[in-house]
Amino acid sequence: MQLSDAQFEQYQRDGYVVVEDCLDGAVVERVTERIDSYVRGEREESQFERMLEPEADTDALGDADPVRKFEGLGMVREDDVFADLVHDENVVDIVTQLQGPNCSLLRSAAMLKPPRVGSEKKYHQDAAYYPIHPMDHVTVWMALDQSTTENGCMQVVPGAHKDGLLGHEAIEYDTDITIAETDYGPEDAVALPMEPGDVLFQHCLLPHYTAPNETDDWRRAYIASYMRNRSRFTDEDPPAWVDSEHVCGDTFPGCV
Repeated sequence: MQLSDAQFEQYQRDGYVVVEDCLDGAVVERVTERIDSYVRGEREESQFERMLEPEADTDALGDADPVRKFEGLGMVREDDVFADLVHDENVVDIVTQLQGPNCSLLRSAAMLKPPRVGSEKKYHQDAAYYPIHPMDHVTVWMALDQSTTENGCMQVVPGAHKDGLLGHEAIEYDTDITIAETDYGPEDAVALPMEPGDVLFQHCLLPHYTAPNETDDWRRAYIASYMRNRSRFTDEDPPAWVDSEHVCGDTFPGCV
């Protein structure tokens, strides 16, 4: 799968591009079913973390917990369905067009907004979580359900990745942060409704936001972040969630 010249230019100019029908329907179904099996407790994760919606009644969804996310590279190390997804040929083809032929996985996460209780994620930049140089990794956001303004689709601030890393502050815990230097509002953002199988490729410095899920349906997405194999972790004692997993190409001494 190849980006057109216009799509490549959009990514450079706006900091993002949506590729429709990037994932095969069978892949979407397989990943969704696997996520659901963890949500319902039919499978138990051992190498990655789950987080519930902090304000939700744990009995609100019957046999399913109100899971906000599953997070960790253990997802691809422990489960072949997730491993196959992050190595999907179409996804990796586009990532290498943006990052070059040598890439590693930085992040793996299932981001879920349960019906009626899925909470918002305030404006932030993904780069703020990771002490990495260069600060140009790609976040790949894969829609597993129809993603709408009503259920919390991605909203981005086009071109704001060019402003560099902004100051962030923690809201309630270390991995729940929001931009503190600049106030973004609806007038700044572009909503990106997506269909299952559509994939958003966004620059790690692009400010973005998702609203609460106000519908009766789940809004599920999978995130995989990719960085160049010449990247370096710049913190001698990085946070526990900072890790890497080789995806393709060559590796380099002293780098990820």
